[in-house]
Amino acid sequence: MEDKREIRKELIQKRDSVDGRDWEINSKAIQKTVIQSSFYKKADCIMTYADFHGEVGTLMIVEDALLSGKRVFLPKVLDNFTERKMEFYEIFSTVDLISGYKGIMEPTGNRQRTFNYSDWEGKNILMTVPGVAFDKRNFRMGYGMGYYDKYLSDKPSIIKCGLCFSMQILDEIPVSNQDVKMDFLVSENTGADKLEALSKEFLR
Repeated sequence: MEDKREIRKELIQKRDSVDGRDWEINSKAIQKTVIQSSFYKKADCIMTYADFHGEVGTLMIVEDALLSGKRVFLPKVLDNFTERKMEFYEIFSTVDLISGYKGIMEPTGNRQRTFNYSDWEGKNILMTVPGVAFDKRNFRMGYGMGYYDKYLSDKPSIIKCGLCFSMQILDEIPVSNQDVKMDFLVSENTGADKLEALSKEFLR
């Protein structure tokens, strides 16, 4: 099996080579599948990300969630690389986002509230998670900084949805004890029926 660095390099190159039109079509298809799912419809809180460098787009999800009156939180990197600290802040509009870490759009952190896990006990929390690669066991490989793995390590009730293009799903990727597994993946090929069957296992 290839090591993580080799897989990262290969998958980032593949993702970056995707035609812009194909990226747009597939990103919209993935987001539409999420928005139409029971996972999303019954979620009290949506935690998502601002896409960067060929990641699956999320603007449709953000805008729909805000229009639907859902609470919406996006991540912000707070400290230096060694601490690998990330927090989620509530946004009320896309105007609340500015260019931050590595040029990724993130909450300003000025007037927004941070996500407090204990406040959401007994609620349905859906997080859509980006990644470089995923596998058929629902494991995820990020960029190697461990932000999401660390953040999710003590928040087991968050429903974790990996957003990815089908080319990013491998048979198996190398994992460590720190790697947090996704609950399910959504690609442009994911059927709505599959998500509805899964939702019965997770939703309150």
